[in-house]
Amino acid sequence: MKVGLLVEITENCEQKLRHAKMLGFDTVQIANWNMDFYTDENLQFLKALISELGLTVTDFWCGWSGPVDWKYPNNHKVLGLVPEKYRAQRLNDLKKGALFAYNLGVKSVISHTGFIPDNPEAEGHIGVVNALKELCGELKERGQTFSFETGEELPVTLGIVIKKIGLDNVGINLDPANLISDGRANPMDALELFGKKVFCVHAKDALPPKFGEAGGKQVPIGEGKVDFEKLIRILKANGFDKNLIIEHEMYDRENRDQDIKNARIYLETLINKVYNY
Repeated sequence: MKVGLLVEITENCEQKLRHAKMLGFDTVQIANWNMDFYTDENLQFLKALISELGLTVTDFWCGWSGPVDWKYPNNHKVLGLVPEKYRAQRLNDLKKGALFAYNLGVKSVISHTGFIPDNPEAEGHIGVVNALKELCGELKERGQTFSFETGEELPVTLGIVIKKIGLDNVGINLDPANLISDGRANPMDALELFGKKVFCVHAKDALPPKFGEAGGKQVPIGEGKVDFEKLIRILKANGFDKNLIIEHEMYDRENRDQDIKNARIYLETLINKVYNY
């Protein structure tokens, strides 16, 4: 198990990947929200850059077009595949992103799908299941996987949806901080439920919402409520053999780079302890 870094390439692609390398990372997860990026010219440029820097790209995080609002209550209205009026376009966005990832040599695709209703008869529930059956069927033909990033869905609902999709290439990108800050679950309980369906993991920390509030907040790794040692132990017991990908979204922090370096040391120390490296 290695520690990698999520790099958003929506803007300043080369600068951000070079910065990740400067911070000492050889393993990265790439995220993109620019639908115009998916060109052959950019594909060849990115391939060459990744090769030059000696990077291993573990996963491709696919964004989608249309409004994005992570704050309550608009997050329930606009995120992911749940809103019917955006679904067809976003399904196409995810298909384009997944094909770009495949041509880049990346088999693992991740995205947020929105606040999927717990009610199995709700249009948003049925519509998301049908859309993902189509998407994940295409990915399976190419040998790719699709992972839901946790946060919006209740873990039990996510399990039900994955079972309804009915394909073995569908799993979960566990983001323990999202589960805490969105008040959806204790991530350790969720991890016990998900078991071997966890295909990838974001290393991120958070504090839960206060009473009467809809969201908590992200904090540097080790300062929040995520028990990373327990998380790593459960992952080991489940046979997880992938990487922990640091996701640091506090872009305005003056000491962001130091946060990331500290997080890497913290996580590598725990991995060495648990795996007896």
